[in-house]
Amino acid sequence: MSKKTKNILSICMVLLILAVLFAVKFTLDMQPRLGLDLRGGVSLVYQALPAKGTTIDQDVLNKTVEKMRSRLDKLGVAEAEITTQGAKSVIVQLPGVHDPQRAKSIVGQTAQLQFRLVTESKSTSDAAKDPNWKISTGSQLQADQPVTLPGPVKDKDKTVLKLGPTQLTGDAIKSAAVSVQNNSPQVDFTLNDAGAKKFSDLTTANVNKQLAIVLDYSVESAPNIKEAITGGSGNISGNFTDQEAKDLAIVINTGALPVELKPLTENDVTATLGRDSLKKGLIAGAVGLLVVALFMLLYYRMLGVIACLGLAVFGGLIFGVICVMSNFWTLTLAGIAGIIVSIGIAGDSSIVFFERLKEDIRAGRSMRSSVDTAYKSALRTIIAADTVSFAAAAILYLFAVGSVKGFALTLGVATIFDVFISYFFVHPLTSVMAGWKFFEKPVAIGVRLDTVEEVGEVK
Repeated sequence: MSKKTKNILSICMVLLILAVLFAVKFTLDMQPRLGLDLRGGVSLVYQALPAKGTTIDQDVLNKTVEKMRSRLDKLGVAEAEITTQGAKSVIVQLPGVHDPQRAKSIVGQTAQLQFRLVTESKSTSDAAKDPNWKISTGSQLQADQPVTLPGPVKDKDKTVLKLGPTQLTGDAIKSAAVSVQNNSPQVDFTLNDAGAKKFSDLTTANVNKQLAIVLDYSVESAPNIKEAITGGSGNISGNFTDQEAKDLAIVINTGALPVELKPLTENDVTATLGRDSLKKGLIAGAVGLLVVALFMLLYYRMLGVIACLGLAVFGGLIFGVICVMSNFWTLTLAGIAGIIVSIGIAGDSSIVFFERLKEDIRAGRSMRSSVDTAYKSALRTIIAADTVSFAAAAILYLFAVGSVKGFALTLGVATIFDVFISYFFVHPLTSVMAGWKFFEKPVAIGVRLDTVEEVGEVK
């Protein structure tokens, strides 16, 4: 196989990869997945607080993230990003959410579900007069200790309840679902085998007593036990709205969070601001690409045309991969900044190659004979420069958080594509076009004729 044939096959291979990427994109209608800063949404930062006598490690934080992600999936919040930062912080990004208040109320809810027997009750006014009926707070809220809590908020008769130690927790519940009873939504739950046995014993021994259902130390309901419940199921009623019942079912099904989450910061990004950021980012990218292309055309002339074609293929590959990998790659404003920086990296590789080539032309060599030797010399510099860029991107990706990761990922992928396009497209295309007679004229590639003549006289 001749050298020219190999170069043509190399060019065709790159164009085929580009064609396949865009064929997949348009066939499956894939679009870039935009991050919160481009699409709008809510960003939340929580601090994880350990329970009394416990500590927080990375495993605990990871379990917390898993449960929070499960809740958001059930809530229908698509493309949510939940990450840990440091030893005690959790960052939640909810791009494009339509009901941020609901999402926030569910994602950070600890959902400590407890079943406690009511030992005594008083009206709110009477309890206020008795120092022994102070509402339990702080360290007094222990699962194995009696507590005093306000009765169900939605009850017409405001009461304060004294509750015994926890008899059963949410861990005993196998599943929960919403149903409607007497035109009012309620949460039906099914207990696992161990929970069903405990619940049966509990209700059998306490018929005609009140059993309080407590969620995060808030009494949701306190129904009377009319008869023993031995079927392994029950319900929670509390004058819920449809949405409140659905949300309660979600947190019960996903289980309690391993830690308590304290909200630290909240940042709302409107969709309008996100679109404005995207517009400005795209304009910046287009201007950057245009400036680099004009410089290459003016300074390198026909070689500049090759460089522009290389930049077009480079941009097409980056965009195609971002679209096809949209399930795993979220494009943020920082990512767009990474793309803009990568344009300069791709332009630098062509400049290194073309400058080596022009040096050989000035030395009196022909264009055709200089392409391979010039590129061989330039390739070492290109790889060295891209290795440094890739290493910096990898370090940023591993140790940074938030949007910096998007910048690092884009920059790292761009450096790989830069070497690929330089080796398999720019060099072969230059080699093929070097056979054209027009390229034998030094002026066509930005080399002044008088410079060549002066070099020849010295020799």
